[in-house]
Amino acid sequence: MKETPSAERQTMLSFRILTLAVPALALAPAGPWDSFNFAPTSKTVYPAAIHSISSQGMVTNTQLLVSNSGSATLSGKGAWVALDYGVEVGGLISFNILNTSHSTSLSLSFTESPSFIRPTASDDSSFPDASTTYDGVLRVPAPLAPGFWTQPVSALRGGFRFLTIVLNADGDEEVTIANVSCAISFMPHVDDLRAYSGYFYATDPVFSDPSFLTKVWYAGAYTVQTNTVALNTGREVPFAPRG
Repeated sequence: MKETPSAERQTMLSFRILTLAVPALALAPAGPWDSFNFAPTSKTVYPAAIHSISSQGMVTNTQLLVSNSGSATLSGKGAWVALDYGVEVGGLISFNILNTSHSTSLSLSFTESPSFIRPTASDDSSFPDASTTYDGVLRVPAPLAPGFWTQPVSALRGGFRFLTIVLNADGDEEVTIANVSCAISFMPHVDDLRAYSGYFYATDPVFSDPSFLTKVWYAGAYTVQTNTVALNTGREVPFAPRG
């Protein structure tokens, strides 16, 4: 006797998966799945939001750093701003120094999680340590010269989402910066990170988030991209010293 599927089974059978295999040189067609793609539209990315600013010193016009809209000024002891790139990125930081005091210097700290945003250390992505301060900060020493500054290739670090820019000042010194960007270094053989040769799209009407599997697939695809780096830029063993 043939078994009749239950109502629940029929509902589960309504789960729909749409995938496409295409030739290696072809691109996936446009569709609703594109909205789930985490990859940036350019390999030069700018902050998507301001996560937080310091309660000490003074930080003004920080919102203008979002999407490269203008300049911001940090002044006084303890001033810092934490920038949110919106997704995991990785590469070399650059910015314009427009105005500065002779004795002023900057520090940059990097973290994947907002839980580790702080002006004194990064998130230990290069080496696990109980203090979570092994990575320290990247210092931009005094005297800061007006012009375009780019992170040295030798200081390239792992992925991050949040960048904290810290003013090192003893008094009322200040610095004005603009054009804070990250030149993505992963996937060096690909110009368009969003140009996938295939796609995944699924809906599950019985799950709390019908698009959950699609989100997982694209999160995994972007994770593979962020971990595909040039051979001469990978993590060194033995590890770099503390700080």
